[in-house]
Amino acid sequence: MNEELRIGLYICHCGHNIAGVISPEALAEAARDLPGVTVCRDHLYSCSEAGQREITKDIREFGLNRMVVAACSPKLHEPTFRRLLADSGVNPYLLEIVNIREQCSWVHAREPEKATDKAAELVKMAIARARSLTALQNTSVAVNQCAVVIGGGLAGMTASLSLADQGFRVELIEKTESLGGNLKDLRYTLENEDISSFAAGVIERVNIHPNIRLRLGTQVSAVAGFIGNFRVTLSKAADKTEVTAGAIIVATGAGRADTGDYLRGKSDKVITQAELEKQLIEKTADLGGKNIVMIQCAGSRNAERAYCSRICCSMAVKNALGIKKLCPGANVYVLYRDIRTYGFREKYYKEARQAGVVFIRYKSELPPEVKEDNGLLVVALNTPDLPEAIEIEADMLVLSTGVEPPKTNKSLAEMLKVPLNVDGLFVEAHLKLRPVDFASEGIFLCGLAHSPKMIDENISQARAAAARAATVLSGARLEVSAQVSRIDQEKCISCMTCVRACPYGAPSLNADRKAEIVAAKCMGCGICAAECPARAIQLAHFEARQFNAMLDELFEPEKIEDKKLVAAGAGK
Repeated sequence: MNEELRIGLYICHCGHNIAGVISPEALAEAARDLPGVTVCRDHLYSCSEAGQREITKDIREFGLNRMVVAACSPKLHEPTFRRLLADSGVNPYLLEIVNIREQCSWVHAREPEKATDKAAELVKMAIARARSLTALQNTSVAVNQCAVVIGGGLAGMTASLSLADQGFRVELIEKTESLGGNLKDLRYTLENEDISSFAAGVIERVNIHPNIRLRLGTQVSAVAGFIGNFRVTLSKAADKTEVTAGAIIVATGAGRADTGDYLRGKSDKVITQAELEKQLIEKTADLGGKNIVMIQCAGSRNAERAYCSRICCSMAVKNALGIKKLCPGANVYVLYRDIRTYGFREKYYKEARQAGVVFIRYKSELPPEVKEDNGLLVVALNTPDLPEAIEIEADMLVLSTGVEPPKTNKSLAEMLKVPLNVDGLFVEAHLKLRPVDFASEGIFLCGLAHSPKMIDENISQARAAAARAATVLSGARLEVSAQVSRIDQEKCISCMTCVRACPYGAPSLNADRKAEIVAAKCMGCGICAAECPARAIQLAHFEARQFNAMLDELFEPEKIEDKKLVAAGAGK
């Protein structure tokens, strides 16, 4: 016996983002008498506690078994409403959210009548789809409660310690023979005069922690499996080892960039900020009565490296203050496009100016020119702040060169099936909603592998990645969404189109050379279903029949003036 449909329709004003353009009353009037609609209400915020309480009350009072929410993007609150249905005893997949804000009121803000008409059509289509939804059941997989952290720099060590302190086993993979990454070469920061002891302390904690297995001189050569059960092949010299883990954290870091600009490599008077920092600490820099010129964005923020490395301006200010502290009589000139001492570090820029450091601006299209004449460096500059070009005789030229991602990021991204941006940095799933997650479940991201950032930002992001990984590792089993692709084995023609098309590696061929889907790896994107030439694949919760129901609602015969055109189209 078929279940009686009882659909609850809830139209959300979204804080007047919708109601300011679309009439909720008109939507309710257009939809409340449609087949299956039992309850129709409009709320200021359906996702609020008050809105959820009213929906829960309706579910119990009217026995609702489907729900349609006309509001904002399902990206925002679909999990909220699914939890509400589950808590009320209704299958969470019997929910349809229609986006009448971003896709309607916002894009048709100047045409309220047409926006309302469009929203009404979208709501009717959503109700038609809701009538064809079926209850789905999630599955679960066993979780290996160990994490693999790739990269032994500050972010990788911080993430490892955070997980290890919670009792999880950690395999920390570092391709070099020592921990620390860029932290090893950092002597001091603007805020902390003793960064070396901090770095030594972190490294010591990693070395002695009983839950961390440290693998130095080791690289990742292959990755298989899925969330809760990854298999990672490690290579050290000619030896290969496989480790298993429930989650992976990518913290591969970045290296110090270099450049051939401004006579770098041709004159021993041209050095980088890192080299100057070492000289200042070791007190080997010749500063007395000297002209020291610093050039910002050397070899970066250009076609080769378009991004800002964030740390360069702070390093320049830090070293300029260091020079003034050791030798107040030295002349320090900082040539810059923009000074970006982020956050509260702005006060150190002010302090440098008060100490006598001279900041001179230049435009990107007119960078400084450097030449060497009889052993003397001459820096020529056109600045928009002065009417004439200036020349500075420099005893030392210091280049702020920034950071760049390792070349191995590309091969690692291919193994993990995660994306890189054009700069070779890893890209998170969503800037706001999933800032340390990759789109592939169970793989997380932190540190300079994601983007250039300061020490405190690295630590914060590493702890966030560890917290996200802990949500996977903390349970013996992990629930897997039912919203995954399914393959009809009888229709499969073994063409491997789905295997090649899937960005997550979910499809594979079984012993009978038929494709099958690993549910834990499937992200429900539907690419395989769209690409399959035999139409053997259906994406659960997004089946063809459900979209056909929506199209039938949209193009019902009485809405089309020329029925002959419909008949002609059907005959093609």
